[in-house]
Amino acid sequence: MRDGWKVVIIIVLIAVIIGAVSAGVGFLTGADSVRIGGVLEDRIAEQFNVDANAFVHEWIPESVEIILDSLK
Repeated sequence: MRDGWKVVIIIVLIAVIIGAVSAGVGFLTGADSVRIGGVLEDRIAEQFNVDANAFVHEWIPESVEIILDSLK
């Protein structure tokens, strides 16, 4: 079982390293994170027929507020 976890951890570490290098190269070559975010929001809105901006800026904070109130 220990060997299995070692393999999983190695795969995850490799994926994280590749992702970090890819993001670094992207930003070094002029990636614009605002434009990328806008494109992703548009695709989410298209695919799921929802307003992604409203979801992130309205629904999530309201949900967090409700959860925190219930913990008091």
